[in-house]
Amino acid sequence: MLEEINYDTKLFGLIGKNIKYTLSPYIHNFSFRTLGINAVYLVFDLDEMKFNRVINGILEIMDGLNVTIPYKEEVMKYLDNTDPYSTRIQAVNTIYKKSGYNTDYLAIKNLVRKKIGNISGYECYIYGAGGAAKAAAFALSELGCSSISIVNRTRSRADELAKLLTKNGYYASIKENCNSSSNIIVVNSTPNPSVVPENCIQKSVLVIEFVYRPVETELIKNAKKYDIKYIDGLEILVNQAVEAEKIWFNKSLPDEKIIEYLYARKLVW
Repeated sequence: MLEEINYDTKLFGLIGKNIKYTLSPYIHNFSFRTLGINAVYLVFDLDEMKFNRVINGILEIMDGLNVTIPYKEEVMKYLDNTDPYSTRIQAVNTIYKKSGYNTDYLAIKNLVRKKIGNISGYECYIYGAGGAAKAAAFALSELGCSSISIVNRTRSRADELAKLLTKNGYYASIKENCNSSSNIIVVNSTPNPSVVPENCIQKSVLVIEFVYRPVETELIKNAKKYDIKYIDGLEILVNQAVEAEKIWFNKSLPDEKIIEYLYARKLVW
């Protein structure tokens, strides 16, 4: 357990914009204390102008970082290299010694395997087209989704994601809504869980939600209502954090222990 900050204390943190809501410092500082790691985890809430001014300095002094909206793509040009997954996805959410990784992608793969295993032949609908949508699209494609259908408010962003997936050998198209008959997987990567219509949820074999406050969003409530398997936003948040710590330290706490701590502290509901 870390009793004091000293010369040897390692620095980790989160970079994003308008991220006062984040649970990352609670998760990682709890984990560091429990594992006896001499490190602290900070938050850097930066607008675009400040991000461009300070990012190189932050990368030089920090041992590791997480990256969230809106910098998962922008940060890549400041890194020395990126691993094969984040290079294909073109989004980074974890950094270690100026190398980029994508643990959102790893978390989706881990959790989908755990919840339903084989998804070969399913059509996957993804609401949103940002960094989280990219990670989910690639993870689900690699797990066997026959096609990725992108539903996004901004057509140009949806086009970019569809082209990126096609370039990597996956079938992707842009849809206005969810119009498949059955056996689909639905992902909400937007901040609005209500964007997924109820009739779409009814056709699903699995629902994936990135929003974690509240944990039981409208999307998760509807999944429960129709007895559909689901992955909630808290599961994704914690698993991607665990995967980040494995990159930084080659160890972490079990997901369940972190989730238990967050509920005990009343940080989630």
